[in-house]
Amino acid sequence: MKRGFTLILSLMLALCLVQGAAAADFVEVIGDVDPASGDLAPGEQVIVHVVVKLTGSGDKGTFNINEELEAYTELDDPEWDYTVKVNKQGIPKQTSSRYVRLLGWDISYPDENDVTVDYALAGKVPAVSQTSKTALFRLRQLDEDGKVWAGNELLIERTVINPGDVDKIRDLREEQINELRTSIDEYTALDVNVAQAEQLYQQADQKVDQSKTASYSQANVLLGEAGTLIEQAEASLEDAYASKLIDSAQVTIDQVNGDVSYFINNRSMSGDTRVTAIQNKVSLAETKMSQAKDFRDNKDYYQSRLNANEAQLTANEALAMSTEVREDIGEGGLLPDFSGLGTYVIILVVVVIIAGVGFVIYRRYNKWDELG
Repeated sequence: MKRGFTLILSLMLALCLVQGAAAADFVEVIGDVDPASGDLAPGEQVIVHVVVKLTGSGDKGTFNINEELEAYTELDDPEWDYTVKVNKQGIPKQTSSRYVRLLGWDISYPDENDVTVDYALAGKVPAVSQTSKTALFRLRQLDEDGKVWAGNELLIERTVINPGDVDKIRDLREEQINELRTSIDEYTALDVNVAQAEQLYQQADQKVDQSKTASYSQANVLLGEAGTLIEQAEASLEDAYASKLIDSAQVTIDQVNGDVSYFINNRSMSGDTRVTAIQNKVSLAETKMSQAKDFRDNKDYYQSRLNANEAQLTANEALAMSTEVREDIGEGGLLPDFSGLGTYVIILVVVVIIAGVGFVIYRRYNKWDELG
């Protein structure tokens, strides 16, 4: 029996909780803010217009008579114009309080009525110690104990800027601009293409200058845009530098491949172990360069530069090897080079020499025979 009573009590409490956590007795119909978007600065004038429709809870009327509808703002010097409209009819009221409270008794009507509350609010953005969110308009449904259940609140907020934070951001941007200028000059000295970075630098510098005479809210936007441009310029420099290293390695690789082609096609040295060693070395350089391109395309510029440098060093080694072979075999003049034919060339040379000697002896013999 005691166990059954406990179960019934638990079910009753659960039902109470479900009812207490029910959705709000209102829905937003209109919610406008002027200015419509962007961060706000202390002292700016803000206008908020919100219209809510009271939906009620079944057969209990348009609003729970035991609860309250509370509007609130964190704006300074608030001026409210609000009207409870029943079937589109109502009497406007005004107040300069931060709170506008409507009792359930005042806004609870039979379900067949159309009841809305029209809020028009004007105020100034308050000063803040740090850049943070500020509630421009908050509407809550409070139960008889002053509690707000989840879902029973409408909140319109906006970021309010602390002027001191804007000044700090500007100082940071100016420092970043100076560092970017130094980087551009350094890369220019390395013969890196800095045209895009230079253009982005000029745009960022202009926005920082514009922020000095703009409102704090606009200055915050300009400085944010400047930060983005600076990041793009830095990425452009890194991309251009990596591309230069890759292009430089490619030039050396192409030169070595040209030598290999000459050895094989012009000097018939495809079987020469020295040529094979050069091919293996340049193949390794090409692999490193391909990896450098992949890293660059994935914006991993540091790793791209490492691989490009390794490709260059390997290509340099291959070039030194091919240069040595060229010097060893000579250019070959107008006659084809017979290196690589080995024994056949030696035999041919011996045959030519013997034939020449034989021809000389033959001529002399015929000459003595004619003299008798």
